[in-house]
Amino acid sequence: MRLRGAGLSPQPWPWLGHPRVLIEHAEEAKGMSLAAAVREAGYAVAVCPGPARSERCPLAGDEGCESAHGADVIVAGLGLGTAQSREVLEALRARCADIPLIVEVSPEDREEWSDLLQGCETVVSPVTPEALVTAVRGVLAPPGREAEP
Repeated sequence: MRLRGAGLSPQPWPWLGHPRVLIEHAEEAKGMSLAAAVREAGYAVAVCPGPARSERCPLAGDEGCESAHGADVIVAGLGLGTAQSREVLEALRARCADIPLIVEVSPEDREEWSDLLQGCETVVSPVTPEALVTAVRGVLAPPGREAEP
């Protein structure tokens, strides 16, 4: 799969021993801004802009995705407005079922796609970097405690 935005690639996890967060975001600048905040909070981060319009996500096919399978948390910020973005979310839920999934979603989409979002942590779009860091800490926290990177 060719990634949109030649400057973006799923970077290797830079810090061994730190929780790994995969951020999937269709908007390059927003994805990188979120990644910077999550890195600053002490997490290892990889960024994926999602599949190009004419391609399928490897998770939706037979290939799988090393970045998704290697993550401790996945942030899905591709939206739910297209069949392609919903297919990616369905593939993440099916193939990475044991990995916490945070989905950035509008209030309208949260209601419309409640069945698809069941079991996912949701954050309201557009998510702020601070809100995302809080959500990441929350899904990694043992019950009753806040997670530290």
